[in-house]
Amino acid sequence: MKFIAYIFTYSFVWLLHLLPERILYLLSDLLYLLMYHVVGYRKKVVNTNLKNSFPEYEKSEIKSISRKFFHHLSDLILESAVYPFYSESKALERFTIKNPELLNGLYGKGKMVMAVLGHYGNWEYLSSLGLAIDYPVAAIYKPLRNRYFDRMVQKNRNTYGVITFPMEKIARKLIGYHQSNTPVLTLFLGDQRPMYHQIHYWTKFMDQQTPMFLGTEKLARKLDAAVVFLKIRKLKRGRYEMEAELICESPESLKPYEITNRHVAILENMIREEPAYWLWSHRRWKHSYEKFHKEDGEQQAQSG
Repeated sequence: MKFIAYIFTYSFVWLLHLLPERILYLLSDLLYLLMYHVVGYRKKVVNTNLKNSFPEYEKSEIKSISRKFFHHLSDLILESAVYPFYSESKALERFTIKNPELLNGLYGKGKMVMAVLGHYGNWEYLSSLGLAIDYPVAAIYKPLRNRYFDRMVQKNRNTYGVITFPMEKIARKLIGYHQSNTPVLTLFLGDQRPMYHQIHYWTKFMDQQTPMFLGTEKLARKLDAAVVFLKIRKLKRGRYEMEAELICESPESLKPYEITNRHVAILENMIREEPAYWLWSHRRWKHSYEKFHKEDGEQQAQSG
């Protein structure tokens, strides 16, 4: 059954990529109507996240952002599905790099790079980043239970040369590259929600106390890697632009948590400028700051 589902999905996506762009976006409009008006896919999650992030906004403003987000989400789903079937030239037409010289300059210095991004714009288009810069590009992935779909996802991400590693192996792999003096650029999603037992740091993000992974900062310090934030802007349907912003070239020059706070601040500024293009359907604030610190305090009291 899993193999049949895989064959059906792959065949459907392959047919989608043959469609003219205007037809693809007509299908996206239909998908929007289905998700927003018929199924109501995670509307409650989206609206709650928006209300908590923009407490100063009127109800009409929240609704407007929500509708625009679901339009973008529909585009994102179909764009990400067909993108791996594009030729290299066609892929680069849809995802342009504004300042490749920043990344290429770091490569010339032999620096490893931790590239942080958010679930903003179309982050899947970063699979073609290696076509436009000197660095080999690596990305972290979480293996899927269905081995056929897992294989398809990895094949899609490897289409333009991205190297993929399971999350639990990323540190060992990057240390290996560092020891062999092979600079790579590694993509890290900086707005992922850590598991409850993995929480070690909270910071203010979108007007809410938010737990953050510290893996990017820890690896950067361990490997003396430069850290950049990749800002993705949606220019129009199917067209995106990426600009790299340097956070630091030498992590040791910054205080603890400063790297994390800087990339969180950049992402928040992007979201506040164009809120609809962030992934509001993600349960980013599932963990309660108050509950966490109450339980942490009780555990410290018991251990003391």
